[in-house]
Amino acid sequence: MAEAEIRENISITGSTKERVLHTAARLFSERGFDNVSLRDITTVADVNIAAVNYHFGSKVGLLTYVFDHYAAPVNAARLKLLDECDQKHGDSPPAVEDILWALLSPAFHAPASGNEGRYFRQMLGRMSSNSNPDVRRILFNTFDTVSGRFVDMMSRACPDLPKEELFWRLTCVYGAMMYAQADNGRIRTLAGDSFDSTNMDDALKYMIPFLTAGFTLPPGEKSGEKPDAS
Repeated sequence: MAEAEIRENISITGSTKERVLHTAARLFSERGFDNVSLRDITTVADVNIAAVNYHFGSKVGLLTYVFDHYAAPVNAARLKLLDECDQKHGDSPPAVEDILWALLSPAFHAPASGNEGRYFRQMLGRMSSNSNPDVRRILFNTFDTVSGRFVDMMSRACPDLPKEELFWRLTCVYGAMMYAQADNGRIRTLAGDSFDSTNMDDALKYMIPFLTAGFTLPPGEKSGEKPDAS
């Protein structure tokens, strides 16, 4: 998308800091972190680069602020739902479906409204596969506390799963979540224009039962063994 077109779609109202924040979120979501320069951001946001250096210090500092701004409400909502899940089940193991809802729903229904929420979801999808050490550090620091709680609750919900199998199933959950967030258009290409990959209500409606069914299967065969076809 041309910078002039992007600029037309970004409000010029609000403080310099807000304009830089919203512009960075959109450009990072569309191009990734490594393919966006501070000059790209300042051009679209119509601010001078000195203002970015003053507010954020660097591009890495700006990315940290973007994550703090958008992810903090998501993390808070996740922890609240996980607390409610624990309270609901008391001393019994928590329900896999409830835990998945606590992980996915706040991310898919990001507090930021309209395009902002979509930009942040797409940015998360892109950043999840980025090997840049700064990006990985920011991503992990942002979500490690919630992720640790999620893993602990899934372990209690599925006590019969060997650790290795638990984490492979968690890999499937995170992979599905990140792919849905990235929304790269591939599934729309296969399904046709009638498939709306931006509909997060539909994403939750279909993904949670599917992931719950996979996660609650009995433990599989030992590693390296071919499943019995009988």
